[in-house]
Order: sequence, then structure tokens, then C-alpha cells
Amino acid sequence: MENKKQNGFSLIGKPTLILTAICTVVTLLLAMTNMLTADRIAENASRKAAESRKKVLAAEEYKPLDKDGAVYGAYDAEGHLLGVVITTVANGYGGKIEVMTGIRSNGEVSGVNILSMEETPGLGARGKEDSFLRQYKGADNPNLAVSKDGGGINALSGATITSRAITKAVNEAIVISNQYLSAVSESDITAATGGKK
Repeated sequence: MENKKQNGFSLIGKPTLILTAICTVVTLLLAMTNMLTADRIAENASRKAAESRKKVLAAEEYKPLDKDGAVYGAYDAEGHLLGVVITTVANGYGGKIEVMTGIRSNGEVSGVNILSMEETPGLGARGKEDSFLRQYKGADNPNLAVSKDGGGINALSGATITSRAITKAVNEAIVISNQYLSAVSESDITAATGGKK
């Protein structure tokens, strides 16, 4: 009887304990790696966003206009508002697509850049290409649509869902920009960011 208990433990208990120990060690290692790299990842994301702001709307200075950091005012050296830079998210074929759109103070799109996407390489991932994104420049109407939907944006071949998602994100940015471009002042910035400039 004692022998059967030992055999049962050897067959089930021992492997279970070993597997539990391995899982615990791996979990701890992953947690430590995350703690060590979290700041660097956040720093890289912040730097990428700053570079993208300059790409979609060149300015001397950018100031956050909301608490989430999704809307930035773009200012020249004298402090005059040149426009806003807005980050929006839409669902593409492979997941979320994060789009940054620059909009001049006259309401026209100055540029569009993709911050992140998980689309199919060779198809939807081509949505990052300048040849596609240039189509949005100069637009000021939040009713943009791809050609398959009767609009003027030429959809990427084989990636209509991605094209629609990017177009939706740009449309959303245009709508949001109207709220900010109508009355952006230093007091608005202070109020939106909780007193931080």
C-alpha cells in the first residue's frame, strides 16, 4: 500500500511540483524584466511620439491640451498656434491602429503618421507608407471615405479594412480638432493639464 502511494506521488506529485517551481521562476524573471525595461519602453514611446508630431505638423513647441496626451497644440517661436496634433485609435483587420494626425489652424490636415499597427505584412502594413498617407493632406472635412465607399481615398489593394480604419481615425481627429482650434489659449492648456504646462 505504501509503495502504491509513493508510485502515485512519483507519477503525479513530483512532476507537478517541478512544473510549479519552473513556472514560478519564469514568472518572477518576466516580472523583473518588465520592471527593468518599463521605463525604457515608455521613454522610447515618448520619443517616437515627439518625432511623429514634428513629422505631421512642424512646429517650434508642442504643448499638451488634454490630460491623456492625445491632443497637442503646435506653436511657432512667437507662441502663435499653428494647429493641433491628435492621436486617435481605430480597429483594423489585425487589431488596433494608432494614428497621429496634424491639423493646421485653418482646419486642413497637414500630415498623418501611423504610430502602431498590427496589420498583415505586405498588405495592411502598407498603410504606413507615405504614398498612402499623403492622400489625407489638405483634407478638412470629417467625412473622408475610401473609394469603395464612394470617397476620394484610394484604398490599399487587399487591405480595405485597414484603409477604412485609418480613414476613420483621421475623420475622428478632424472632428476633435474643431473643438480645440476654435478656442485654444494658455488658460485652456493649464485647465486641461491640471496646472502643468
